[in-house]
Amino acid sequence: MNNRQPPNIVFILIDDLGWKDLGCAGSTYYDTPHLDALASGGMRFLNAYSAAPVCTPSRGAIFSGKSPARTKLTTVFDGPQGPDERLFETSRYRGEHDPILEARHRHVLPLAETILPQPFRAAGYATAFFGKWHIGECPGYYPDQRGFDRAKGYRLVAGLEEDGHFGRSWTPGNCAGYNLKPDDFLPDLLTDDCIQFIRQHRDQPFFAFLSHYIVHVPITPRPEKVPKYRLRTPTDQCHPEYAALVESVDDSMGRVMAELRTLGLEENTLVVFTSDNGGLTNHNYTSNYPLMGGKSFPFEGGIKVPLLMRWPRHIPAGSTCRSRVIGMDFYPTLLAAAGLPPQPAQHVDGKDITPLWSGAEAWPERPLLFHFPHYTHATGPVTVLIENEWKLIHFYNEEEGADLLYHLARDPYEQTDLSNTMPERRHAMRERMNALLHEQDAEFPTPNPHFKPDPNRPRMNRRFTLELALRERREQEARLRNSHP
Repeated sequence: MNNRQPPNIVFILIDDLGWKDLGCAGSTYYDTPHLDALASGGMRFLNAYSAAPVCTPSRGAIFSGKSPARTKLTTVFDGPQGPDERLFETSRYRGEHDPILEARHRHVLPLAETILPQPFRAAGYATAFFGKWHIGECPGYYPDQRGFDRAKGYRLVAGLEEDGHFGRSWTPGNCAGYNLKPDDFLPDLLTDDCIQFIRQHRDQPFFAFLSHYIVHVPITPRPEKVPKYRLRTPTDQCHPEYAALVESVDDSMGRVMAELRTLGLEENTLVVFTSDNGGLTNHNYTSNYPLMGGKSFPFEGGIKVPLLMRWPRHIPAGSTCRSRVIGMDFYPTLLAAAGLPPQPAQHVDGKDITPLWSGAEAWPERPLLFHFPHYTHATGPVTVLIENEWKLIHFYNEEEGADLLYHLARDPYEQTDLSNTMPERRHAMRERMNALLHEQDAEFPTPNPHFKPDPNRPRMNRRFTLELALRERREQEARLRNSHP
């Protein structure tokens, strides 16, 4: 897509925002007028997926254009962090009481990857990053060392993340970080700096990446925003403090859009708004109902995310798109929008989705692979494949044949498992899954030579994950019934 004047790009990434956390997506509990306006002025993607059910691998996929299985940045880094790219094994021992150990993984996105801001800076764009990075938190891997001219607010002080203050506390980093005072609200500071960057570079193309830490735990909203939600009738969504954080996300979006209008930049700025994974459902933080599960789950609620795109004269206002898109697609799409040449060797797992802006809904579906060979509160190691409306979830942490099979067109909320009634389909998808994993040189879980069954500890297997998701769903349905007596 060639343009005489290259478009500005503003990419806003939220941490743990759920698929249904916007008014335009169906929430009646949260207030999101600015985001709803963004949707009415652009396109809302109804089947947008993160590349993983947790943050680090999904962020790595956005910046690399590659599947987490390919880069081996498959989970949130854990254990000792060194200034290199070796495959760490520390987290493999979480499986002490399970027959399977986690796969090895990296804690950084390798330097060999030409990441998203680099071709933009090479083309003359001013580039800046504000907020959560989480794909390389050691020297040599910071955002200002990987294609961003400016970066701020990306280094966490150990031990201070639950200090009770608003947002999270930070230390000055390589790029002049923040020394938060008790009454500072980090989302506002990040938004302030993003707006200042836009003002400073209004006369040249710019790429601003605003990466908020909210709505991730700890849930520390502005206190003055909470009371009205305590008076509001709960639905399946019912957490007043979380609702206040969602409102702050919306406030940030409104301020950025207002600044673009004031500067006369709105018409030639592509705005992208999305989340790094599904909404967190434990402790009733949010609800993705009627989708199953949330963050960390292999179900749709864990990997489906809100996605809004707005670019006047290029994206039809008030439009929706049902085609499946995934985090790796941002890289080739933004290059195409800016008129920059594609880098197919880099964004090998991504697809330019600009044709969808013109209503090209009938493009050929491609298989979507989600490789998460790790443990969370909700699951053991899994791989997910979506292909031609079929979805297979393979659980490694038990006997052969531990699968769930769904047909998403007929069963979008994953209520009917077909793995036993359609063994041929299940087998064919397992073969396809394994072929894709081997093509991407994926790391796999391994047998645990020191396996010690613990009768007091649940096995993190298919049964555990399915029962947990179904229990949460029953609770969400009960809250909905109570809200409409």
